[in-house]
Amino acid sequence: MLNRKRVFYLLFITFILTIGNVFGQERVIHQIDDNLYSYKYVNEEGEVTQKGFYKKVDNVFRPHGIWSDFVGTKAEYKEGIMVWIKPKGDKKYTYKDLEIQRLRNRITRLEKKITSL
Repeated sequence: MLNRKRVFYLLFITFILTIGNVFGQERVIHQIDDNLYSYKYVNEEGEVTQKGFYKKVDNVFRPHGIWSDFVGTKAEYKEGIMVWIKPKGDKKYTYKDLEIQRLRNRITRLEKKITSL
């Protein structure tokens, strides 16, 4: 079972994969197809620290396909929705796994509120 720290860690990695650290990095985007774009973050030394793809859906760029970062975390997105994430050295977590843990955490918080009334 996922604990709160692990859920926070996975959500943080998801945020980093989709948003990234823009300090000292350059965003490089190349159009591959009509609505598919490759996307890379390149640091000051010219190393790729993060890469993935965006798909244009209803004129909005959404993460799509496999994303990875320099620490070894990988994730797959389908038109902006995370399908799975696999931190390096850890098991693969599906969107469903994370959503179940979020709901469990919410239930725990609500139960604490109820007992404190």
